[in-house]
Amino acid sequence: MEKLSQEQLARYQYTIGLEEIKEEGQLKLLNSSVLVVGTGGLGSAALLALACLGIGHIGIVDNDVISATNLPRQIIYGFKDVGKGKAITAKKVLKNKNPNIDVKIYPYRLDEKNARRIIKKYDIVLDCTDNFESKFLINDTCVKLKIPFVCAGVMDYKGQIMTYIPGSKDFKSLFDELPKYDPNDDKSVYPLAVSIISNIAASEVVKCILNLGELLTNSLLVIDTLKTSFKKYEIK
Repeated sequence: MEKLSQEQLARYQYTIGLEEIKEEGQLKLLNSSVLVVGTGGLGSAALLALACLGIGHIGIVDNDVISATNLPRQIIYGFKDVGKGKAITAKKVLKNKNPNIDVKIYPYRLDEKNARRIIKKYDIVLDCTDNFESKFLINDTCVKLKIPFVCAGVMDYKGQIMTYIPGSKDFKSLFDELPKYDPNDDKSVYPLAVSIISNIAASEVVKCILNLGELLTNSLLVIDTLKTSFKKYEIK
């Protein structure tokens, strides 16, 4: 049976100490693979959390470059990173946080030509994109491949999260018809809302890998940080 090294036992001791995780659960995390699509506010914070928890294989999809306007909410980047590619910069930060994990980058846009090829390599996908076109592409590809995914979104002070596993309701189940409105048209966002939602989304990924607790399947969690309210709606 595979065992953790002494260095890993020391690094992850607080996670291993949780009764529901222990050493066996930490080994599952180290042997798992997660693809994060989008390294903006949601994706950058989630990547940090997943790397620190010891997800062994992380994929990053993003073709964007860092701007000064990103810095208040995209916590993985610093002032000296402005003008650099998000994916390659994120990889450097994650490897510095946890040198023993494997990080692969895809510094280009996810599209119909490459989505299946990339997504099929991973156990679970975390959708941190900011437009419906990308979200529907991830949804359709994961459903066809029977790969779980967590979908997160944020705008102004609010955000929402849902989790798909094969057989559950998917993201498209939220809509009677495809929406015409693109959230990317609205650039206003509360950075602290981003932080809260990204960490809950990362937690959903970990829970799915470990089969831990209750997932946000067949339901949508809506968070309003102004009201400090968390409401969960069943998806009919």
